[in-house]
Amino acid sequence: MPFKVLIVDDEIDNESNEISKLPEMLRAAGYDVRTTSDGDQAYDLVWEYHPDLILLDIVFENQSVDGIEICEAIRLNGSDVPIILVTAIMKETEQVLRGFEVGADDYVTRPRDNREIMARIRANLPPEVFVVDDYILFDSADRRVWVCQDGKWQKEHLQPLQFELLHVLITNAGLIVPTTTLKDRVWGKPVSNDALAVYIRRLREKLELDPSHPVYIENIREFGYRFNGRPTRASLALLKYPCGSAKGDTAHAQHLA
Repeated sequence: MPFKVLIVDDEIDNESNEISKLPEMLRAAGYDVRTTSDGDQAYDLVWEYHPDLILLDIVFENQSVDGIEICEAIRLNGSDVPIILVTAIMKETEQVLRGFEVGADDYVTRPRDNREIMARIRANLPPEVFVVDDYILFDSADRRVWVCQDGKWQKEHLQPLQFELLHVLITNAGLIVPTTTLKDRVWGKPVSNDALAVYIRRLREKLELDPSHPVYIENIREFGYRFNGRPTRASLALLKYPCGSAKGDTAHAQHLA
């Protein structure tokens, strides 16, 4: 369910290089990440891993291929996966232009701060729309949520922090998200456990059939919270159809059991 990002960079294992910190930043943000410093291995990984986005260095020192050749080979084989080229500061302008010619979607100059790359990655990925057990529909692009009520999708108004909290939980479905991670991802500053609990309770009131006996947002005592639904990629076209299918009802009943 998380977006899969493949990073191909010969500095990815060099701890003195800022980009070596990027994989963990992406994982903390809910992405699935694979890395390689081997340009020759990159092409095989594309077909093995099926990434949703590729971050691709242009120059590989002492290797037989470069990023432009890898990009071109990926496009010639019919893949339209978004490719972001990583360039050195004030260099490689001609390579960047050549990269666009062979099908790259974007480029970023190797930064001192990985947040710029994170922003480019988000901008080049499609909007995230998830359906959970045919009961919750979640649209990250426009920050909207619908809940199934009596066979119809009913829009729920979530405050910004409530939406961010649900986003973190859904993108880590099935995993225990520590309270410290939730606070950092949602607030970006220290908040009390009581404050977090209030937001969780209010979110349950909007999503759960019985907030006092929650199905989806589970408290793992002394650790954090876990989202127990089964999110899958979806389309907002679902809003045209009745919700609460047999499959969704069965899944919800199983959670309640």
